[in-house]
Amino acid sequence: MKLLEEVKLLQDIIKIYSPSGNEKKLSDFLLNSLKNQNFEVQQDREWNIISSIGSGAPYVLLTSHMDTVSGEIPFRVEANKIYGRGACDAKSPLAALLSAFVRFKNKKFKGTLIFAGVTGEEAPNSRGTLELMKKVKADFIFLGEPGSVDGITIGYKGRLLLKVLFKGKASHSSSEEENPVLKFIEFSNKVIGIHRGENLFESLSYSPTSIVAESESNVMPSECRATIDIRVPPGLSHEDILKEISKYLDGEIELVEGVDGVITSKNNILVKTLVKAIREHGLSPKYKRKTGSSDMNLLVRLTENIVTYGPGDSSLDHTDMECIDIEEYLKSIDILECAISEIIRITSS
Repeated sequence: MKLLEEVKLLQDIIKIYSPSGNEKKLSDFLLNSLKNQNFEVQQDREWNIISSIGSGAPYVLLTSHMDTVSGEIPFRVEANKIYGRGACDAKSPLAALLSAFVRFKNKKFKGTLIFAGVTGEEAPNSRGTLELMKKVKADFIFLGEPGSVDGITIGYKGRLLLKVLFKGKASHSSSEEENPVLKFIEFSNKVIGIHRGENLFESLSYSPTSIVAESESNVMPSECRATIDIRVPPGLSHEDILKEISKYLDGEIELVEGVDGVITSKNNILVKTLVKAIREHGLSPKYKRKTGSSDMNLLVRLTENIVTYGPGDSSLDHTDMECIDIEEYLKSIDILECAISEIIRITSS
């Protein structure tokens, strides 16, 4: 019966379309779901859902995000897989963490177990997690993101999200006036090759995602605006990178988001505990380092004892084929329950 309830929870969560900025319906659903099971729960001003059981140290935080990227996908169940927007990123990790949390309701343990469903992760600056960090203590953090049932994500690159403006002078395209588009190209050519490492995770990546320079075909534009997404490997400060590339910029720059990369040691207690739990469930653990960023980049400020884990194939993130295998989802709950129990036992001894 418990497994059926956990699958139904996942289905209900996926059915609720919750793109960034429109998470309240899902937030209300989780609020009522926890209340109906007699949990103490609060909904804050950012629509985060926070519930805790137990008391005192150690504080173990289980958290994932409720929001998705835009673009609704019709919900369906087919061949033991559930399809829908967020099925992979990150509603199955969210539901897995919540299900694991619920399993501890009637267990006796020393410490405090906290579940938090947060908002705004898919939008710049993760408004939900920043608000959550003002409210909770955390000695250990399990962050939910897709990485497969046997995957342990130990690292994420940092991010610089920038808006840049290059100015010129509207004139005939045959003139010698400064062309702002060429300024953007020159800037890009200088930045794109810096800080190259042995692989993508260890390298600075430079990706213009929007370029606007409107004019007639024979008129040089007066300005060129661009949005640039730069991913910064751990060990490099996003602030230092911003200072470095600003030297190459013949224009104006606006920082939209800036966060450093994060890496957790394979010897970290949470990582070792997950390794053990995964092996106990008949799987071979795999370490993963992701070239994007997540709330792990922020939550590490609360504690270095942090790891990311969750069911789902991350290659399906943000695609129209988002889905989750039901058996993988259920096994991930068992693994989380095992790992959390080990952490509480270790810290209580």
